[in-house]
Amino acid sequence: MGIRIEKDTILNWINEMGKHLRLYVDKWESGLEDNEKIELDHSGYKEFFQVDREYFLQADEAKLLRFVDGLQKEQVRPLGLLLMYDGLLSRESSLLQKAKFLLELNMKRSGDFSFEDYNYLATIDKHI
Repeated sequence: MGIRIEKDTILNWINEMGKHLRLYVDKWESGLEDNEKIELDHSGYKEFFQVDREYFLQADEAKLLRFVDGLQKEQVRPLGLLLMYDGLLSRESSLLQKAKFLLELNMKRSGDFSFEDYNYLATIDKHI
């Protein structure tokens, strides 16, 4: 019973996180001018990860690694994607570098091979 509740909880979390992330994706896919910067609602950081966006702006890789070690493995990739889209839309290269770190870390830890994730990494490299 306990395992099912935990599984349902993380699935619900992933579902809600996906809805929030979709707002970022839609803005990105709508296209931006070269120098355009978009202001976003950053409540997802607090809502889904219990820290403010500022935490991620200031965190170095060691602090970021300690943070993700406290997350469930299914939460690492969504955090990387949130940082990536936030970095792309806000033109914050430090967020893009942290997103790249997390996506690579997730691939290494999970052993998953995903063309989609390699595409994300290429997008990040293009915009850093």
